[in-house]
Amino acid sequence: MTPEPTTQTPRLRTLAGSHNVRDLGGLATASGLRVRTGQVFRSDYPAFADADTGALRELGLRTVIDLRRGTEAAVERVDWESRGVICERWPLTAGRGSSWHARYPAYLVHRPETVVGAVRGVMSPEGHAVLFHCAAGKDRTGVVAALLLAVLGVPADDIVADYVLSAPSVGPVLDRLVGMELYAAMLAGSTAEDQEPRAEHMHALLDWLGERGGAEGWLLDHGAPDVEISNFRDAMLEG
Repeated sequence: MTPEPTTQTPRLRTLAGSHNVRDLGGLATASGLRVRTGQVFRSDYPAFADADTGALRELGLRTVIDLRRGTEAAVERVDWESRGVICERWPLTAGRGSSWHARYPAYLVHRPETVVGAVRGVMSPEGHAVLFHCAAGKDRTGVVAALLLAVLGVPADDIVADYVLSAPSVGPVLDRLVGMELYAAMLAGSTAEDQEPRAEHMHALLDWLGERGGAEGWLLDHGAPDVEISNFRDAMLEG
């Protein structure tokens, strides 16, 4: 298993205003290649765009994929257009299922087209560097990250290890979210422990995908063109 990155590695980014930003690159694949850094980033709500204008230059963002619902985007939204960044919104929803109780496959069942749209938006090399995010950068973002890393050939254990790296951000993110009426209502009765990213939750999603041809098989079955997956691998994998 690839060792867990530390806060000193290039994968984890400390950016003012955000608590869960990291580079999807730097991980090794089962075939011995490595995922390129500096191309795809994952994040909680990217408040750093307003808090630190230098962060955008540092990341070199051209595209942002927002996984939140319209009600969330109405509460807070970065003016990406004025920053010369293209923003696409693909709202992931689990329907009546709660991702907080490890029902991650519900995103892929309830409205699979939004998941595929988000993944395709991230995969397009023409849009790199790209950042995808939700509110906490853990659940919806974690599902999309798992699909992308699995398509690139990163082993399941390393995908899970990347997922649980969100753990230290849970407290600060919740402290921020409960200060807004929308999220306070959504999180009522939920504790930080409830929100912890647990390895078994991600293993369950990967097992679910494995029963359906893996991440690549699932994406192909739901309309993602094979050529886009191939181009993503070509752009993101290096020896």
